[in-house]
Amino acid sequence: MQPKISVLIPVYNAQKYIKSCVDMLSKQTFSDIEIICLNDGSTDNSAEILQQLATQEKRLKIVTQENGGVAVARNRLIQEAQGKYIAFVDADDKVLPEYLEKLYVAAEKEQADISKCFFQEIDENDICSAANCSSRFYMRPDDTWQARFSAGYYDSVVWGKLFRRTFLIENKLQFRPGHVAEDLPFVVQSFMAANAIVYVPEPLYLYRKGVSGAITANSQKMAVDLLANLIDLATQLHARNKWNAQVANLWIKSVVWSVARFHKFPPEFCDKHRPLIMQAWAAAAQEIPSCTGLAWLRWRTLFGLVKGCGPNSMIFWSRCFR
Repeated sequence: MQPKISVLIPVYNAQKYIKSCVDMLSKQTFSDIEIICLNDGSTDNSAEILQQLATQEKRLKIVTQENGGVAVARNRLIQEAQGKYIAFVDADDKVLPEYLEKLYVAAEKEQADISKCFFQEIDENDICSAANCSSRFYMRPDDTWQARFSAGYYDSVVWGKLFRRTFLIENKLQFRPGHVAEDLPFVVQSFMAANAIVYVPEPLYLYRKGVSGAITANSQKMAVDLLANLIDLATQLHARNKWNAQVANLWIKSVVWSVARFHKFPPEFCDKHRPLIMQAWAAAAQEIPSCTGLAWLRWRTLFGLVKGCGPNSMIFWSRCFR
């Protein structure tokens, strides 16, 4: 029998946290679920812990593959899922007992393709801290493409959400392998394609911040892969016919902001990744004619200054115009 919700958890060297993560899911007030953990080539004791958990939690299914990264793992998990809805949970995070029930009820009531809640940060000792995210995370988008783009961009994580599985399949939404920040293009595209997005204004997801070795702690790789993901996002939105003057303006702004981030890094790092920076910059320049009004004037001025002053001025002028 098809479960109502498939909870998908990529697991890579998560021996410290995976038990508490699964235990919290076992205690959900919504019971019609399957829990699928994909062991992505872990080299610690994660596999043994998962096997032990499976003897206690009969709704837990374990999938194993060689290490391919979180994007490959999530794509495989989507293929394995059978539920009407899909919930992504990170192995080092936790959820409150009513997390799935409240997201499910909200999605069913509004017949929404996506339902989302707010989150609260916890540290390695499970101590909660105050919410620490931009107010734009909480904005409820209307049905315009630019509003959906902004909402997805500022809430570019797949956890804390429930996705209708057939919606993901029909729209061929997948994660880009080989990069961190892989949530960004996935979430933006899903937000722009969804028939409706419903909010549950409660911090039901507990995001563990500051975990040693977490990919988000590697700001240099994050900066590089964010640019690569933005290039891919523009390609995908064009292919999906989700592009207009307002979306072009927001996308160029995202590229400029991402380029500006490189001022924090050593010159040799920037030089190493200059081809990618130049590729993103050239792609943004090509989209300026898509903009109108003050947005067109703003980007025409910025890119004109960089052209006049030379490519070495790119990061400086990006900081001024971000």
